[in-house]
Amino acid sequence: MSDLYGGQAVIEGVMMRGPHHFAVAARRANGEIAITCEAVPNQNRPAWQKLAFLRGVFGIVGAMRLGARSLLWAAKIAEEEIAETDKPSGKVMDVVLGSTVVLSLALAIFFKTLPQIPIQFAKNAGWPAWQIILMDFTIRVVFITGYLLLIARMKHVFRVFQYHGAEHKAINALEAGQELTVENVRAASRLHPRCGTSFLFGLIALSVLAMSYFNINNNVLWQRIVIQVGSLPLMAGVMFEILRLGGKFRSNAAVAFLSKPGLWTQYLTTREPDDSQIEVSIASLKAAMDAENRNASETQTG
Repeated sequence: MSDLYGGQAVIEGVMMRGPHHFAVAARRANGEIAITCEAVPNQNRPAWQKLAFLRGVFGIVGAMRLGARSLLWAAKIAEEEIAETDKPSGKVMDVVLGSTVVLSLALAIFFKTLPQIPIQFAKNAGWPAWQIILMDFTIRVVFITGYLLLIARMKHVFRVFQYHGAEHKAINALEAGQELTVENVRAASRLHPRCGTSFLFGLIALSVLAMSYFNINNNVLWQRIVIQVGSLPLMAGVMFEILRLGGKFRSNAAVAFLSKPGLWTQYLTTREPDDSQIEVSIASLKAAMDAENRNASETQTG
């Protein structure tokens, strides 16, 4: 069951998710750790949404909504505006979650179409195919890398990246069969094969390779943009399955080697956490595990 846990850094805290429950732990200004734990919403998806290459798309949308929900709770805890058991109003939650999904999709579409104009100029100038493909990949990587490096200079984002590292360390310690202590978690790696950063950069590489035929052989700009946008769910679904297999067979030498570039990208979005941040990640993971254990016991007795 340890490989079924994942998470996300939030403001002064960490969200940890199991198969049926998720927990968010955040550090209050007075030093206390506030924790909330709930059932994962919309667990009973139709069977067709759980099929390979489709489950990734629906899983990503669900993860964005859950992440926005966790961020909102943690932000309020950090400001000491609500107690652990309080929940934001339904209208506020709907607006925040809906806006997050729409904004994320808009940014994804922009990022997918960003290189198409310089590609058009390169095609008109008669560049060879390999140069166009390389330019496409370079534009995407430079854009996203520059963005991450820029925002990492912000104090609050830097701390979120530290909590991201703490989240990875806690899950790595759990998956290694170690007791969840500060010492064990501190010694674990801050890189993890199922990270969203690896997903993002892997999606860039996969998209460039998969769409290279259309970029080279289609001279109509608007058609290439439509193909790029339309292929986004398919590419995301394929990349989800690749990372899922990578996480499942991470002990395999060949898989470990192929996963290294994706792991290296996580140096952009993780930082070494301090012990207080590790304590928060452990508290969140233990809360999620306790909820999963209770759910398993209730299912067996029921």
